[in-house]
Amino acid sequence: MKRKQIFIMTLAVIATVTSTTTYIPAVDASTSSYRQAKTSLHLRQGASLEQPSLTVIPTGIYVTELSKVGTWSKVQYGTKIGYASTKYLLTDEQIGGKRIGHTLIANKNLALRATYAPGENQQARAAFEKMRVAAKKEGITLVAFSTYRSYAYQKTLFDKYVARDGYEKASTYSAEPGKSEHQTGLAFDIGGADSTKYATFSFSKTKEAKWLFANAHRYGFHLRYPSGKESWTGYTYESWHYRYVGATLAARLKVSGLTMEEYFHLAPWKPVKVSTP
Repeated sequence: MKRKQIFIMTLAVIATVTSTTTYIPAVDASTSSYRQAKTSLHLRQGASLEQPSLTVIPTGIYVTELSKVGTWSKVQYGTKIGYASTKYLLTDEQIGGKRIGHTLIANKNLALRATYAPGENQQARAAFEKMRVAAKKEGITLVAFSTYRSYAYQKTLFDKYVARDGYEKASTYSAEPGKSEHQTGLAFDIGGADSTKYATFSFSKTKEAKWLFANAHRYGFHLRYPSGKESWTGYTYESWHYRYVGATLAARLKVSGLTMEEYFHLAPWKPVKVSTP
């Protein structure tokens, strides 16, 4: 084989591997004016409530802000370009966490704002329902027993665990307020027919957990806290905790076996020692 052919084939292999096992930042990933819909929002033909609606932007969906006209923003949503009320479009600063492209990340190092309250994501729910129906055809029962949690609810939950187990232990299985993926509305805790196994280590041995592990990525869900990745995520293995990221990213994460921290080249979790009097 000629040297030139070998070189071209090598480049092709490298491109294939890197495209599925690591994130290559887009040129405009950090500079584009992305905004997130604070509520279901009409995309109008012009900058006025009297203008006809082109479509509705669902809550929690990112759009690209192209320009501003008074209290209106000219935005692109998918292939459509129109106008939406600026006050209902959240900036990265108002959301918190970290946005990479259209993916919002919340973890122990990247906290969401206490005021960020998107509710359960509509696209994530639709994807779950599609997955639930597919699983049912194979004799598998899936139940989303915990999805969106507000900042205040997470604080109550975390404080309860700290009072019971202490801060360090509680931090291995529960998120501090603002650092929970459930606040994004994109995290789904999923169980099976036996509710006694919800959010327990024994769930990993069930047929439902095994089905999810093999198939969830096909519907856009990523196993967020896998076994053996505690040093990256900061949490113990949770076979029930899935994060909706969309089918494309979910497939890449599944093939690579990487956590979102690894895939997006984010800093791993670093434990914080809490001194006691």
